Amino acid sequence: MHANVLDCKTRWNSTYLMLSTALVYKDVFSRLAKRETSYTCLPCDHDWEVAKDICGRLELFHSVTEFFSGRKYPTTNMYFTLVCELKIALNEWSLSSNEMISTMAESMLAKFNSYWANVSVVMAVAAILDPRYKMKLLEFYYPNIYGDNYDLEIEKIKNICYDLLDEYGDIDESPVDNERSSHMPTSTSNQVAQMKFRLSGSMSSFDLFVNNSSKKHGSARMEFDYFIDEGVLKRSEDFDILAWWKSNGLKYPTLQRIARDILAIPVTTVASESAFSTSGRLLSPHRSRLHPKTIEAMMCAQNWLWSEINGSSTMSGDCTFQSILDDGEPNEEDGTCVTAVED
Repeated sequence: MHANVLDCKTRWNSTYLMLSTALVYKDVFSRLAKRETSYTCLPCDHDWEVAKDICGRLELFHSVTEFFSGRKYPTTNMYFTLVCELKIALNEWSLSSNEMISTMAESMLAKFNSYWANVSVVMAVAAILDPRYKMKLLEFYYPNIYGDNYDLEIEKIKNICYDLLDEYGDIDESPVDNERSSHMPTSTSNQVAQMKFRLSGSMSSFDLFVNNSSKKHGSARMEFDYFIDEGVLKRSEDFDILAWWKSNGLKYPTLQRIARDILAIPVTTVASESAFSTSGRLLSPHRSRLHPKTIEAMMCAQNWLWSEINGSSTMSGDCTFQSILDDGEPNEEDGTCVTAVED
């Protein structure tokens, strides 16, 4: 059973939800017109075709928004792919023979392009850092987006990658922990310690020499070129990009540091129900003035409830949400009810 959803001009996704629900109950509207004489706004067949067409197009935006609203998986490396699909789709819709579709697409495309230049660069770098895509993703999408000038845009992104490599290459890596070497017999431990002490000064100078000579020859850029020329991995939906970079840090140390910083960028910091909403602030002044203990209790309660629903609760068996409510005592200062949970 689907509940009827009304449209709201300040929430773009409400249009998709309204149309998708109305299409399910298409036959109900006809029956309502036969039973209720006061119902005079029955959609005609053309209206239903237009609604179906618009709903199918908006479903793409709805799916992308839900994916970007994820909080338990990295989304930065997938942003570029999905946004390129949106841009190509908007370009195609703007050329539609249906005037309503083309007008809608042109309005959406104007808003889209105002953000494209600001975010496309860093997200293109994030896509390059995905070993399943690398430069191949730009070579696939940019001809459809930029036309004959696509090679200039690809070269611009590549130069930005080189600039990042030069910047991160100047950062000294953490020193190698010599204590992790294999265990020596007790009889030779003192001799080894003395030898390490004598060599520490000269070997430190050697490490400095290697770092300086490597920078002069642009080893970071060579690292990037080798990463690109190595080829792409087979695309898999369950691929863990963070685990891949963790295990390939010795092979690509500079790129690993770049991936660590860029892949940590959240594509969105808002919940899916508030994305693209212009209805106001998510946190009202009333909610922003709650007592700190009340906010803490609400945050813990939300986390525990969702963990219990998803079957990933870390609380002990006898510590349920209901028992926490029963154990709570009113706060004398503000009347709130908080509970102290022992570790």
